Amino acid sequence: MSDWSFEAQMMAVDNLQTRLAEFMRTASLAQVIIEVESVGKRAAARTQAKRPGQDWELNTVPGDLIQDSVRLRAPMARPGGGTWTYASLTMSSEDYRLITDFDYDRQPNLDPPVGPQDCADELSLFPRDPRATPDWMTAR
Repeated sequence: MSDWSFEAQMMAVDNLQTRLAEFMRTASLAQVIIEVESVGKRAAARTQAKRPGQDWELNTVPGDLIQDSVRLRAPMARPGGGTWTYASLTMSSEDYRLITDFDYDRQPNLDPPVGPQDCADELSLFPRDPRATPDWMTAR
């Protein structure tokens, strides 16, 4: 894990916001939702995209934007506090602002389920103080 930096955090979020807005404009989308669950070296994502007047389309966001979303974990890591294991990233064509919700303690729902090696990898990549480590991460 690199040293925590608010500037690096903001640059990573701003970069994703810019790229996601470009994708939305090009694809004529009204709204996009990206949900990421990750632990250690594993991640899963679900996406929804909506065109004006149409139903939601599932998993249509390009893979490079998904990878950029997962890569937000590194700059979001806090010394001794680890990084998020769940993120909800939403953007609307009303203002093309990225709305974020990060959860640093939520157990990811992955297939196969989170195991001991995933937790060991997570704590190696993004160390946490004992009081900042959720029970599910240490009970494995």
